[in-house]
Amino acid sequence: MALITRYSSELGIRRLLAQPLDVAPQSDVRAVHSHGEASPAHRTLFVEYVAELWEAYDVAAEWWADIISTEEERQGGRDKALEKAFDDRVAGAASSPNVVWVIRRYWLKCIAANDAAGEEAGVAAEIFLLQWLIDADEKELVKLVACMPYWPIGQDENGNWC
Repeated sequence: MALITRYSSELGIRRLLAQPLDVAPQSDVRAVHSHGEASPAHRTLFVEYVAELWEAYDVAAEWWADIISTEEERQGGRDKALEKAFDDRVAGAASSPNVVWVIRRYWLKCIAANDAAGEEAGVAAEIFLLQWLIDADEKELVKLVACMPYWPIGQDENGNWC
């Protein structure tokens, strides 16, 4: 099922790849390794991420289609339904708790893999989560992730990702 989005994927991609640069903890690995240059642990983790993100995509796409369908009945038309659905959930299908959970989970797993691999083999989490999807030509997954207005991650009192 193809996702209905409101904004350009290119804009979302640029935003999501740039945002962490402003707030990354000093200890965060900012290496930008391609999939082929990454550690075996990172490559294995990416395969798991893609599989889980596809599962989340399927749930989110159905959930989002149901929201739009319900709004069509309430609003009396497709255009008004889309406007209401996006007003309530600006990220569209990426608002699904399943999607947010997978993104957050794999951000933290990437950070853990970086800690285990060391700075030389580390990969910036936003590169792992989005750029590698682009490089793997996972168009629908890129479209989903690019809908997020921000990464669902924060920092603890010590400035570490949490």
